[in-house]
Amino acid sequence: MRALLDTNFLMIPGEFKVDIFSQLISLGYLEFFTIDLVVEELEKFSTKGGKVSRAARLALELIKNCDVTVIKTKNKESVDAELLKTAKERNLVICTQDKELIKKIIQAGMRYITLRQGKYLVESGSI
Repeated sequence: MRALLDTNFLMIPGEFKVDIFSQLISLGYLEFFTIDLVVEELEKFSTKGGKVSRAARLALELIKNCDVTVIKTKNKESVDAELLKTAKERNLVICTQDKELIKKIIQAGMRYITLRQGKYLVESGSI
C-alpha cells in the first residue's frame, strides 16, 4: 500500500518523537509520497525558528533519507486540493493531522491515516 504525506504529518517526528515510517510500515504501507507544495511549506517553516523550524528541518531530512517520492503538481492549487487530487489519481492514502482536510477526505469517501493520543497511527475512512 502507498501513503501520501501531508506537511503536518511529516512534522510529527519532530513534535511528538514518533517514528511515523516504522508505524506506517507496520500498517502495511511500503511506499511513501508527498507533493512539491508540501516540501515548499516545510522549507518556509524551516526558517521560522523555534520548535516548528526544528520539526520542519527534520521532516525535510526524512523526505531525503526515507525514500519519500516527491510528486510534482501541475496546477499549484491549494495544498489540500492537490493532496486530494493526487491521492485520487494515484490511489494513495493521505496521512494528515489537518482536521479540515480530514473532513474533505471523508466527504470524498477516501481513507486517511492520523496520529492518535500523540503516540500511534490509526487508519480511518472508507476501505
